[in-house]
Amino acid sequence: MTPGIKAIIIGAVANLLLAGLKFVGGILGNSVALVADAIHSLSDLVTDIIVLFTHRIGQMPQDKDHPYGHGRAETIGAAVIGLFIIATGIGVIYETWQAINEESGRTPGLLAIIAATLSIAINEGLFHYTRRVGEATQSPSLIANAWHHRSDAISSIAALIGIIGAGQGFPFMDPLAGAIVGGMIVKVGIDITRQGVRDLMDTALSDEHTREFHTILKAIPEVLHFHDLRSRVIGGEFLIDLHILVDPEMTVTEGHRVAEIVRRNLIKAFDNIQDVLVHVDGESDAEVEAIYPITRKELIEIAQPLISELKGDILQPKIRVHHIKGKNILDVFLKIDSKLNMEDTRDLVANVKSKLETAPQIDQARVFLDLNS
Repeated sequence: MTPGIKAIIIGAVANLLLAGLKFVGGILGNSVALVADAIHSLSDLVTDIIVLFTHRIGQMPQDKDHPYGHGRAETIGAAVIGLFIIATGIGVIYETWQAINEESGRTPGLLAIIAATLSIAINEGLFHYTRRVGEATQSPSLIANAWHHRSDAISSIAALIGIIGAGQGFPFMDPLAGAIVGGMIVKVGIDITRQGVRDLMDTALSDEHTREFHTILKAIPEVLHFHDLRSRVIGGEFLIDLHILVDPEMTVTEGHRVAEIVRRNLIKAFDNIQDVLVHVDGESDAEVEAIYPITRKELIEIAQPLISELKGDILQPKIRVHHIKGKNILDVFLKIDSKLNMEDTRDLVANVKSKLETAPQIDQARVFLDLNS
C-alpha cells in the first residue's frame, strides 16, 4: 500500500467515525451546529472515495496514449472535490437557516462540547498528516483533501463557539455558528475548485517562479536571454518549455549542450518540474519577420559550381550555412594545392569570396583555409 492510499484510507475511516460521533453528540446534545458539522464529515467520506479513485489513476505511469502520464486525473479530482464541498456548504447553510427560523430554544449540552472538541483535535491531526504525504508525493488531490480536513477542524471550532455561546444564554449562537460553518465550507470549496481550474487551464507560472527562473538562467553565461516561457501542471508537476537566445555563431552541438545545461539546472532547482523543453534561438524571434526562404542544400548547390569555376587545385570544400539577421552567410573551408605560395593562396581566397558574393542569394561569404590533413 502506497503512502498516499494509506493516508486516504485513514482519513476515510476517521471521517466515518467523526460523522457518527457528531451526529450522536449533536442530536443528544441539542446542537444544530454540530449536526451541520456531522453532515460536513459525511461529505468528507464521499470526497475520500473521489480522492482514492483519482489518486490511483494519477499515479499510473506514462503509456502510448498518455505520453505525459495520468497526473491530470488528480487535478480533475481536486476540482470535483471543491465543487462537492461547495454544494455541502450550501446545504448546511440552508439547514441552519431553517433551524434559526424554528427558534426551538434548546440549549446544547456537555456531550456536544466533548464531540466538537474531539473533532477539532482529530481533524487537525489528519490535516498535518495528509498534507505531509500529499507534498511528499506531489499529489494535488491529497493536498486538497488535507485542506478539507483543516476546514473540518475550523468548522468544528465555529460549532464549539456556538455551543458554548448557547450554553451561556445566547441560544441563537448555535444555529448562527452552523451558518458560519456552512460559509466556511463554501469558501474552502471555492478555493480548491479555483486552483484545480487554474491548473487545467495551464495558468502561467507565478511572478516569483519566473524570477527564480531568471536567476538560474542568468548564471549560465551562454544564455543571452530567454522568452516565451510556458508551463502546464500535470499531477502537481510542471512541464516547462522556453526559448533561449545564444550566440548565432554557436554550432548545433554547442547549442544542444547549452539547452541540456538549462534543462538540468531547472530540474535540479525545483522538486516539482517533470521536464523542460528548450528551444535554442540564434537570434530574437521578434527580429525575424519571416522564415528564410532558401534552404541549406539550395545554398550549397549554388556555391559549389561557383567555386569550381575558379582556377587552382581546390579540393572538395566544406560549407557551413548561417542565417543571421535576415542574411544568408556562408563559411567556406578550403583545402588547396600545397604548392601554392602565400600570395597565390591569398588571391585564391579573395577570389572565392568575391565569386560567391556575386550570387544574389548569398549575402556574405567568409572563406577559411582548412589545414587539416
